[in-house]
Amino acid sequence: MLFDAHTHLNFGEFTPEYRAQLAGEIEASDLSYIIDSGDSVESSRQAVEDSARYPWCYAAVGLHPDQAPGYTDEMLDEIEQLAGEPKVQAIGEIGMDLHYGRDSKEKQIELFRKEIRMANRLRLPIQIHTRDADRLTMDILIEEGAFSDERKGWFPEKVLEDGRKVADPRVQLHCFSGSAEFAMEYVRLGAMISVGGPVTFKNGRKTVEVVQTVPLDHLLSETDAPYLTPVPYRGRENKPYYVEHVVRRVALLKGLEYEAAARRLTENGKTFFNIDD
Repeated sequence: MLFDAHTHLNFGEFTPEYRAQLAGEIEASDLSYIIDSGDSVESSRQAVEDSARYPWCYAAVGLHPDQAPGYTDEMLDEIEQLAGEPKVQAIGEIGMDLHYGRDSKEKQIELFRKEIRMANRLRLPIQIHTRDADRLTMDILIEEGAFSDERKGWFPEKVLEDGRKVADPRVQLHCFSGSAEFAMEYVRLGAMISVGGPVTFKNGRKTVEVVQTVPLDHLLSETDAPYLTPVPYRGRENKPYYVEHVVRRVALLKGLEYEAAARRLTENGKTFFNIDD
């Protein structure tokens, strides 16, 4: 029924007991799939372990831009090795963050380029984190072939709601925070725009406009748990099954019944991450 396209069951501060408790809560909810997204070697390892343990859990592995100052080629080698595990469906989260990382800009660019090349080499979808670096992130993605015809040819075409088929480069803009106009630039390149808790916030007008503007075919639902908790739980720790409140808000903004929006967003997630069950 529901798909969380970016979450962190692998969160380093979670104890094994709490992770097991959270898994039980997920299994008792309407959440059918999660993408457990790595942001370091350690969390990527945990994501792979989680995906092996739980049938509803799939993994993404990668180094977040905050890893750039101290990353090594050995770390990248391990990420690439982890990417070969059975339920690893994407390279991510990778990207650029100039909100906290201005001093490491050049190292971030270097790391980002290497991880895009890895995703291309392995022919895997890409999960993008970008903050205060919208245009730079897009430019690097384009330069590294993330939207190339060659890359699009590696994946099945995406079937739109009207039945048309379009080429699909499998690039996800996780927790998109840019403008609706910039979101549509990404849509024209073939990317998926992923939205989470901010679409429910009183000050989340920009994300609301994104959802109102971007076709449903190009949207994904996520939580980024344990961060960015949606209303009505804002202020508490986020949980993957709170994606329900994101989907309910998307449905309202799109003028859809909740069940119809949930069904479409889940199909979008399954297609993007090559989940066929």
